[in-house]
Amino acid sequence: MKHYTGRMHDDLFGSASTTAGETASHNVFFALVPDASARDRTARTVEALGGRHAVQGRWVSPSRYHMTLHFLGMFSELPRERIDAACRAAQALELPAFDLVLDRAGHFPRGIGWLGCAEASASLQGLWEELRKALSRQHVAVQGHPTFKPHVTVLRGASSPLPIEAIDAVTWPIREFVLIDSLLGGRNEYRTLGRWPLAGVR
Repeated sequence: MKHYTGRMHDDLFGSASTTAGETASHNVFFALVPDASARDRTARTVEALGGRHAVQGRWVSPSRYHMTLHFLGMFSELPRERIDAACRAAQALELPAFDLVLDRAGHFPRGIGWLGCAEASASLQGLWEELRKALSRQHVAVQGHPTFKPHVTVLRGASSPLPIEAIDAVTWPIREFVLIDSLLGGRNEYRTLGRWPLAGVR
């Protein structure tokens, strides 16, 4: 299987300045992201949920929909050695493409609303577990829960909890996974540091 990574130019490393002259921070994580069609279907599902339950809050832009696999941390500067090691871990994986099915809605504390899986598939769980092991072999620490809670955050600062309920299933075709730098500050944006296709994808 051919693996590939995003080209990491030198100017991605070092401090990222905001337009106000302040230093931004980087949240770095491995994730699954939807293609355009799946993103649109997810957005329609989220819009219907918001209308049905009249929940107020900061709805996440569809362009930022993702499912985090492993969170590497928050940094004032991108750590080149850790990023390189994380990319080596990702490149070592040989796992199949699969479909991710979102069929539940619900909430976490502090006003977080999500779409998730009633039950994680073996392929999804396997990707999370094998990537965790590969990162450990490269001595790359991860942060967060010791068990996988697959979800896509769609709402923040909710005025009331998004009810836990079944939804019409939304399918994301998962053909790759990516390493994202979420730049926080005056230039809020996602930058892809690397991407790796799953087996069966040409």
